[in-house]
Amino acid sequence: MNRTFDTRNPIKLFYKVRNWVSRFRDPEFRTFRKFEYKVSPTDALNDLKKLRYVRNLELAESGFINTALKEQLKRLRQQDLLFQKDRTIVPIGRMVILEGDTALRTILLGYCKVEDKNYLSQNKVHNCPVWHPNDGTRYLKLVAGIYPSTSDTLRIEHRYFHQDVSYLDQDIQQKTLAFFNTALQTLYLGNKCFQNGVQEITPPIDGIKQLSLGLPIQMADGPKGLYVPIAIQKDYVTLVPYLAVGNDQNRVYLSAEAFRSLLGEKSIVPFAETKMGLSLGTFDDRLFLKATASERFGATLEYWTALDDFLEAKNVSKRLKYMVVQDVIKKKDFFVKTDDLPVPGAQIVLELYTHYGSGKTFYALNKNEQSPKPEAYRPITSLKDHYPQYDALYKASCERAVPLKTARSPKQKTFHL
Repeated sequence: MNRTFDTRNPIKLFYKVRNWVSRFRDPEFRTFRKFEYKVSPTDALNDLKKLRYVRNLELAESGFINTALKEQLKRLRQQDLLFQKDRTIVPIGRMVILEGDTALRTILLGYCKVEDKNYLSQNKVHNCPVWHPNDGTRYLKLVAGIYPSTSDTLRIEHRYFHQDVSYLDQDIQQKTLAFFNTALQTLYLGNKCFQNGVQEITPPIDGIKQLSLGLPIQMADGPKGLYVPIAIQKDYVTLVPYLAVGNDQNRVYLSAEAFRSLLGEKSIVPFAETKMGLSLGTFDDRLFLKATASERFGATLEYWTALDDFLEAKNVSKRLKYMVVQDVIKKKDFFVKTDDLPVPGAQIVLELYTHYGSGKTFYALNKNEQSPKPEAYRPITSLKDHYPQYDALYKASCERAVPLKTARSPKQKTFHL
């Protein structure tokens, strides 16, 4: 009598012996076999260890497992590999890309101490980051592929995990910090929509709290670089760098007046100077004052201040207000530049000014790009006596067919004194 050999018999025998050994060595296997096996369907099992128990028991019973169980085991093995990888990586920071208040993408950066390698993640599986080695090409493609849906503006919010990296060696901490800051710079430069998110500033005359938080700003005469105001109080403003980790070393603290002035520098157009040491500027049909002679004004008018606000300020002496009113408003004792006449063959410019109150023309010499002070202005009638060699240059300018135009910015607006 011929007997066919069943290839499943050795498999069944092997797993019967294996399970018999597990009954003595693994208490969890005994509990699962007695109480849980065949109670719950395998597709409801998300525990890799228990699913392996099911596989071993079914192989011991029938010598094979079905396709669904194989697929479930494969999925859980891959998920377990993610969890194992995540345990070796220290998260060092997070960057969130937003359009308005809507988060479009979150990028997590990490460091693997075992491999001494940087990683990044842009998605999660079961709340576990999917880590990829920090490939520069991959990162640049990821950055360039982020687009807003309803505008052309993106912005970044970021956080560096100081506590998570605090137990690492100091050298490694410096490397992770440099990696995070470089990733921020690359993100900003790799997508033009982030440049569109830099805030266009006009002076917040009615109160600096009108400034929108979260948007980066750039100040012409202030701290260099892009900054974000994170605290706007009555007396001071706290700024943190937009493209670097903000800490006590690189934060900037400005008084409310200094902050208002720095923002105003982008829009206020200086156009005149007074003999008493004031610069005058205009913005939105309003006259602004700023002291150029600190020895005379001290801390008063250290920053651009609207004339109305200056006259209403309670911490300014009445005598100083009277002097400013007499000098600027009544006498109009200030000078407006009308023309520059370069001297051929020399680094000298003959600058012409008009005295606003009298309408008379004055001159001063600008040597080696050093702007003259108002005290150096002299009546144009004395030019021939002091500098006869420049008198012909001035007369030639007066005889031009095209009249001289006031040398002021096209942005300058009119105002009424």
